[in-house]
Parts: sequence; structure tokens; C-alpha cells
Amino acid sequence: MKVRQLFLALVSLMLFSSCEMMKEDVDDTYCGLFVCFKYDYNLQRADMFKDHVGGVTLYVFDSDGRFVRTYEDNNVPQMGTLLYDGSYQYCMKINDLPKGSYRFVALAGQKPYAAQLASGGAKYRRSDLSDGAANESLTVTLDREKSVTAPYDVTNGISVCPVDNAAPLDTLWHGMTGTEPIVVDPYGYNTTTISMTRDTKMLTIGLHNLDIERTNISADEFEVFIIDNNGKLAYNNELLADDYLLYKPFHSWDTQSLDGYGTVTDRTAHYSLTFNRLIWHDLAEKNAVLFIYNKATGKQVAAINLTDFLAQGRNAYDQYAYSRQEYLDRSYDYYMDFFIKNDVWQYADVRINILSWAQRIQNVNLK
Repeated sequence: MKVRQLFLALVSLMLFSSCEMMKEDVDDTYCGLFVCFKYDYNLQRADMFKDHVGGVTLYVFDSDGRFVRTYEDNNVPQMGTLLYDGSYQYCMKINDLPKGSYRFVALAGQKPYAAQLASGGAKYRRSDLSDGAANESLTVTLDREKSVTAPYDVTNGISVCPVDNAAPLDTLWHGMTGTEPIVVDPYGYNTTTISMTRDTKMLTIGLHNLDIERTNISADEFEVFIIDNNGKLAYNNELLADDYLLYKPFHSWDTQSLDGYGTVTDRTAHYSLTFNRLIWHDLAEKNAVLFIYNKATGKQVAAINLTDFLAQGRNAYDQYAYSRQEYLDRSYDYYMDFFIKNDVWQYADVRINILSWAQRIQNVNLK
């Protein structure tokens, strides 16, 4: 380990010296600040930045938190995959900032930001910043439609704003440097790494019928939706007080099982939803809620504290002792199965497919 540390120190010294000797050429390969990105804040605990991210924007603020400028890099098919550099970590080179101390915020997506805005469905819209604007001016707001009364009046008269479900949300990642400013010298050499957090989540739900006629179920029969106050994010990725949003599935379908004679023996209704960052609240009424209703009868099949249900998945990773919030931030692909009888859920399984792990939750409020 000492040999490796000595080697890295010598390399840094050599790079610094080369920059010092070439002050007339600020485009020298090894001069400036190299901002590297990683996305290993996930359950796989592996850096998946180069595999998942297609566009990244870096916001630069001075040491007082005042906006300076932005940098952007994207994967452009005609030019190759810029954010994927073989087995190496992607780094953005910056050598045109005046010497000084800076703070950085990064926002990323599966596509370049301009391509996100041109696509269908709801979009994450970033605020426009003027020179010298405070970092608090940087916000990300998820598109929503005009407020309406919630289906089945589940919010007791509080209006909700539907999120366009014509397409799944483009994934949003957020990252920022730490509390100490980063020193930048166009003639010197420095590096920093920004760790990204994935805010956009996906939930796939399966509905199973426990009645005698187990094939008597269809995705068209049920209304499935999530309500949460999570549509606006601050520069530091904290949720800002905003509208209550209504998320509906962007896709629903049925599957069935057959016996050896080709007879349908079982049918399952499926739903896929995408939604914004989940925040754990000690007060249950502040957490996201998942609702399921029978459309024909108007009967409530389920109304659950979604944040609490999904956070129980952390039990599959006891060795890491994740808090509820850390687990919710690391995880992004959730699976739940509801088993219903007489249009009331009897129990639910929260599954983690990558581990073949599941936890069964009984409905203790059955009437």
C-alpha cells in the first residue's frame, strides 16, 4: 500500500511540474481540474455511471455559492459514447476557470438534457440561472398537469396534480462536491470525484386473485396510483414543499399460466410506474401512499404506506446496516405482489429480484 501511495504522489508531482512548465499552453493534457463521476451508490455497490448515464451537466458555483457557469458532456451516437471510456472512469476536464475555489453540482440523465425536453411524457425541468445567482436558485421540478380532485377522494379534498404517464420518466441523477470548496488552477493539476444518487424510481406491481376462480382478474379492472409530495428538488437534492403529485402506471398488462392441456389456471395483472425520489418520514401521513381500487365497484383494495413497505427491503442487506433513507436512495427498481380476495389484499410480497429475496407482509387491518 505504501508503494502505491508513493507512486501516486510521484505521478501527481510530475503532472503538477509539467503544468507549471507549460503556463503558456493552458490546453496541456494534464493541466486543470479533472472532475470524475461515479454511480456506485446502489445496491450492487458497483460503479454503473458509464453504463447508465447518457448526459451530464456540471454546475459551477464560487466559494460563496454564486453561480459561475455550466459544463456539459453527452453520449452522441455519431461521435461515439463520450461518457464511456472503456474500463476507465469518466472525467470532465476543466481548464478555463479563473484560479480560485469552487463548488460543483451535477445533474445527469439517460439522455442529454435537450433530448429529454424533446421526448414525450413528463420531464424534469431545471431552473435557468443567471450569473451570480445563489445556489438555492438551482431547482429541478417535475412536470405536472393542473390540479384535480384525487380519485375516489382519497386525500379528503386536497387537490393533486397528475404526472403525464404517456412514457416512463427519464432517469434523474444528482451529485455534488463536499462542504470544502475545490481549488482550481488552470496551470495546475487537481482532481475531484462526484458520487451520483439516482432519484427516479420504478415500481412493478403484480395483482393475484386468491378467490376460487383465480383466472378472474385483469389489469383493466383496477385503478393503481401513487400520491406523494415529491415533485421539486433543491440544489442539494432535498425535497422542497410543492404540489401533491399523482403517479399512474405507464404500462399495464396481464400474464397467465397454463396446465398441460393448455387450460388457463392462473392469471396476474401487472403495472409499472415511475416516480421521483422517496423520502422517509417518521410521520406516516407524510410518506408516499399506494392506492388500488376496483374500477367497477369503487371498492378500495389497498391503501398502504409505500415508503415504509419498500424500505423493508433493507432487511435483505443486514450486513450493511442501511438506514431506511439510504436503502431508498440506493434502490431504484422495486417489485411488489399483492394477493387479493374479495377485492381486499390479504398479504403482499416485497421482492428483490437480484437476490431472489422476498418479505411477506400481512394485512392486519382486514375487516
